Amino acid sequence: MKAGIAALALALCIASPMIAQNAPREVNITQGSTPGWIPSEALEAEALATWQRFNALVEAGDYDAAHAMMGEGMRAQYPLERFREDRRQAAAARGALVSRNLVKLTWTKDGPGVPYPGTFVAIDASAAFAKADRMCGYTILHQAPGADGFTISRFEENVLDNEAFAQIAGQHSPLQALLVWRLLARNCPNYTPEPLPDTLAEGIEYGSVAEARAAVSVREGVKTRTENGWTVIMDQASYSIWSFAPEGAPTYPAVIKRWVEPTGKDTSRASMAMRCEAGKRACDALFDEMALRNGFTPVSLEP
Repeated sequence: MKAGIAALALALCIASPMIAQNAPREVNITQGSTPGWIPSEALEAEALATWQRFNALVEAGDYDAAHAMMGEGMRAQYPLERFREDRRQAAAARGALVSRNLVKLTWTKDGPGVPYPGTFVAIDASAAFAKADRMCGYTILHQAPGADGFTISRFEENVLDNEAFAQIAGQHSPLQALLVWRLLARNCPNYTPEPLPDTLAEGIEYGSVAEARAAVSVREGVKTRTENGWTVIMDQASYSIWSFAPEGAPTYPAVIKRWVEPTGKDTSRASMAMRCEAGKRACDALFDEMALRNGFTPVSLEP
């Protein structure tokens, strides 16, 4: 199924900071950055002002001026005509900006692996639009040694527009639409997507992981094996596979149940459920991973 999903490197992350007036300043610096170096508040303000100006130009449709803010290498990699066309298509698909949120700033000065010397700041952000509630991404700014200001070194965005979300939900389920977004959002460092619903255990007929393990393991005819520390119990009589997380895992105790049930004379449907008694974020991440491995993410995420 082809849906309106965007996972585009060299794209735009439109966002603005939302910082409480009296909140303590948070400074994140990568390992390997110049020892002892800390960006000043003035430098941070300059970086954010550059980022905001770039966003404002794009929102206003002044793509030539926005493109001119890119570094030389970025402009060569992302020609003006392609930039204009990408932005026009994005604006038409998403509609007007509704809200924006700064997620995190991360600094590097002359760190290892950087393409050229100077100061870099990665700005992680998310945004919502009239036709796309879900967008996340990052922008990287660069200030060359001795330069007065910043240029745009790289940007990336990941978008699932509302029409595509509704299409996936209608053809599959709202849960699977949300799984598509959560998988897409893995490309957004430091961004936390909306949590999965508290209905993931539907289909598991036991009230706890311990109860499930005790009951399933003594069913007649089951076969048990160990895979990467997980205990996997196959129950051919009910066409189900039960996978139990090992002790010491971040998701312990947890059980994933996969099963097949008939939907017609010659048709069937595969289902998956999870009961997880660890932390919510760890449990949601486990379900994401298992859904991906077992084909429960229903669309391709190729751009």
